[in-house]
Amino acid sequence: MTFEEAKKILISRQDFVKKDGFGRVYACLGKLGNPQQRLKTVHVTGTNGKGSACALLEAAARAAGLKTGLFISPHLVTMTERIRVSGVNISEAGFAALFAEVYAAGPDLSFFELLTCMAFVHFDRVKTDLAVIEVGIGGRFDTTNVLAKPELSIITSVDFDHKKYLGCTLGEIAAQKAGIIKPGGICVAPILPAEARVEISREAAERGAQCHFFAPGFEIADRDWEKSRLLLRHKKTGELYPFGIMGEGQVSNATVVWEGLEILRGLGWPISRAHAAAGFASVSWPARFQALRAGAGFGGALFVVDGAHNEEAARAFAATWKRSPFAARKPAFVMGMLQDKERRGILELLAPLADKFVFTQPDSPRAADPCALADELTALRPGAEAEVQEDIRAALQAASRSGTAAVVGSFYLAGSALEILGEK
Repeated sequence: MTFEEAKKILISRQDFVKKDGFGRVYACLGKLGNPQQRLKTVHVTGTNGKGSACALLEAAARAAGLKTGLFISPHLVTMTERIRVSGVNISEAGFAALFAEVYAAGPDLSFFELLTCMAFVHFDRVKTDLAVIEVGIGGRFDTTNVLAKPELSIITSVDFDHKKYLGCTLGEIAAQKAGIIKPGGICVAPILPAEARVEISREAAERGAQCHFFAPGFEIADRDWEKSRLLLRHKKTGELYPFGIMGEGQVSNATVVWEGLEILRGLGWPISRAHAAAGFASVSWPARFQALRAGAGFGGALFVVDGAHNEEAARAFAATWKRSPFAARKPAFVMGMLQDKERRGILELLAPLADKFVFTQPDSPRAADPCALADELTALRPGAEAEVQEDIRAALQAASRSGTAAVVGSFYLAGSALEILGEK
């Protein structure tokens, strides 16, 4: 089987959502030797920030000399991004061979179930020391939750997204995310709203697990807007830490990862504070307020690419944007969303930030109609210029004429933008 053939089958199953438990997944993994039972893992969920937290954890563990696995979603440019060992994507040939084997063992599995089983098999075979596993949606019923007992569970945030699957209140959503806490396990989270903390604390108590909530331990000392980097200051020690991901929300992500690594150290993992600092400095995580200069085909315009795809992420993007020098440059925004997102709330947050908006369609069968988005924006900002370009390249070119532009609303759109603008 070729990589393209594997992709074709996977894409055909992208909307194939299973609702009847983990039976098929366990059956498939059983045929493959139950790799999930042997893996040493950190399991990460959260409405937002979980990808950044996973990247930080993996970078710190790699800095300590450990052989790391990283399983993330979604991918931005290629599916091979989802399964990485020691910072390197699985090869296309390796992906195709692994898919063929897993698909034969579980032909009735969904898109995400297949990819999760592939990651677990791969990490087991290459003998990773520590694999960092990102939840797809929620936690309790997410395929990744077949993991027996992670070394550590992390909840990065609780806010509104995927209401159809997770619930309509913070308590209901938190209860789903708390489902990754295992009996006798350890969970780390930021100081969350009381409604969410109650549910997570209850889950931990029922499972005899520890649960630690941490207030922000860092503050932003400086920002390099063009290079998309921060300088963090530890509030207690005053020590400064270069940090490779931009955004106001990264203070919380840095805190839960730093404290999580402290706990892992106490469990015997050889990841020192120096290793954590090295991970913070070296980490690179695209589409998180990522600034890049486009080539001549886009007039050398500066683009800020961010996957902000729900209200919490849009709030974080807006807070960072308002602090940035880009806000004063009469920017244009390129926007596209998926149908299942709370688009009204996202548009209300982003509408005041620019006077020109170019709406387009992310590369997904679930993409929202860009004309409908333009109509909603015009209702919110009658004086703003709204344009529709269904071709993403044309949308980027239209926005580039402003000299400064942002791409927001969807990781699918962000991935396409990075590929077109030259960031692989």
